[in-house]
Amino acid sequence: MSLALVLGTSCVKDDAPEQAPTIRIDAERYRVDRSDEDYVKGGQAPLVTMVVFTDFACPPCARSWTVLDHLLEDYGDDLQVVFRSYTVPGFGRGEQAAEAAYAAGAQGKFWEMHARLFAQGGDFDRPTLRAHADALGLDVPRFLDELDTGVHTARRMRDRRAATALGITGLPVMFVNGLYMAGFVEEATLHGIVDEELRRARALVDDGVPRAELYATLMKNAASKRVSEPAADELRKQLADKQAAAAPPTTIIEPRGDARYRIEPGTTPLRGPADAPVLIVAFTDFQCPFCRRAWKEELQPLLARHEGDVALAIRELPLPIHVAAMGAAKAAIAAGKQGKFWEMHDRLLAHDGTLGRSNFVTWVRELGMDEAAFLRALDDPATAAEVEADVRLSNRVGVNGTPGFFVNGRYIGGYDPGVLDSVVTEELARANEMIASGVPRKEVFSRTMAEAIPESEFPNK
Repeated sequence: MSLALVLGTSCVKDDAPEQAPTIRIDAERYRVDRSDEDYVKGGQAPLVTMVVFTDFACPPCARSWTVLDHLLEDYGDDLQVVFRSYTVPGFGRGEQAAEAAYAAGAQGKFWEMHARLFAQGGDFDRPTLRAHADALGLDVPRFLDELDTGVHTARRMRDRRAATALGITGLPVMFVNGLYMAGFVEEATLHGIVDEELRRARALVDDGVPRAELYATLMKNAASKRVSEPAADELRKQLADKQAAAAPPTTIIEPRGDARYRIEPGTTPLRGPADAPVLIVAFTDFQCPFCRRAWKEELQPLLARHEGDVALAIRELPLPIHVAAMGAAKAAIAAGKQGKFWEMHDRLLAHDGTLGRSNFVTWVRELGMDEAAFLRALDDPATAAEVEADVRLSNRVGVNGTPGFFVNGRYIGGYDPGVLDSVVTEELARANEMIASGVPRKEVFSRTMAEAIPESEFPNK
């Protein structure tokens, strides 16, 4: 059998550029003043503040808030999202919906009403708004009275005047630390903007700016003028340039079929005995469906069947096409700091849906971990550096997607049922021959790696 098997059932790197930016975004910032009355989600002393103008009757606005909720999960206390109303007169009764949200907010249920209104869409007539208020357990007579008497009209109009002063003419609109983005923005693009702003903000904090004063500091030098569409276009262009500059080579040389590669465990713990004569090193993306299938259908049964003889090590390979994969990789490593790497690993691969900080915290509590210590490790740059080291190794050796397996140095690309088991069987037979010839069991893997191609000779630089 050939030593390398390259299969099509994998999530592929080349679908999107690597998220390792090498240039800075330098678009114009606009001054968007904050108010103590603003409704906000996220951290109270954030590194990145997003002021978002939306209309409850606007479908792209609803899609935007879905993305924003994902980002809030991913970035935790580092991100704050600020709601501003900008209604289009007569369009789906968005004015009534905005005032209904503010009326619910007066009773402590703004975000609950916000979620219901965007989930509903359509026309916001009085019976519909009343039904929402009743479902939220509001004081309905008070709620309806405030709608009827226009108690919150002034606030809605204040938001609208602020939007008009900024030159906003369409929806949705976001200002990310003052950077202007118009229209619906894809999640990966927003991740790119926020990541770049986090780097800039952390540099300011290192220079002595308190986190609580970051936004005000950025606004001091921001432009007090109307926005221009070229500004949004320029920001998108710079993001595209940044991603293009970070992209890996268009041609990645994959592992040869007649070779073994010196791929050893990284910093994460083994699943299985340390003296196992056969070691599988798996490059994994926790959002990759093929990784989930490989784990459930083949790796788990294989490890159980060869208990004591086969061990598994994970190398992190979060792909740019999966926007939450980096956070998931860091969550696994952070859990490992408390001896719970594999418990978190199993939950991440079993979860088929959106992954974010709220999922991680739920599992941390289930596992009885120190939540504060976990969150510190999750946000520690050293944790990200561990992931990035695995990614660099994958680039060097030529792993072009996930999952990617090295069985005692032999490469299997992708997941094809039965192939991994077949290669493991061959390697166990080889290991037994080595042991029969006098090689200590605990030295089988190390001696195999001593004869494998070292990293200095990997095909990609």
